[in-house]
Amino acid sequence: MTPLAAPLSDTDMADLAAWYAAQRPVMAPRSPLTASEAEAGRALAQQFHCFSCHGATLEGREYAPRLSTLHLDYLTSQLRRFKAGTRGDLDGAMTQAAQPLSEEAIVAIARFIAGMPAP
Repeated sequence: MTPLAAPLSDTDMADLAAWYAAQRPVMAPRSPLTASEAEAGRALAQQFHCFSCHGATLEGREYAPRLSTLHLDYLTSQLRRFKAGTRGDLDGAMTQAAQPLSEEAIVAIARFIAGMPAP
């Protein structure tokens, strides 16, 4: 992104930020969960502090992106990449957070997030 952003003025960046902030999220298809899958996924999301950073409904915050509308395949692949250290993040928080996750936990958390009701 640096080469693309380098010629932008502060006004250009503010205009782009305002435009992106005004966009409505495109909803990925929800992945239905059984009650036990939802409960297990929520417990893991709480255990690994997903809600602490990404918000009570995983709606995102200034420093952590919205997860609640993302697709199952994307969530799973990104968690695997954070764990492997092949996906960068600005402060390393997600890379660190993903280290203790087992493959089963990655799938359960991703399924939980992808199966959450639309915000």
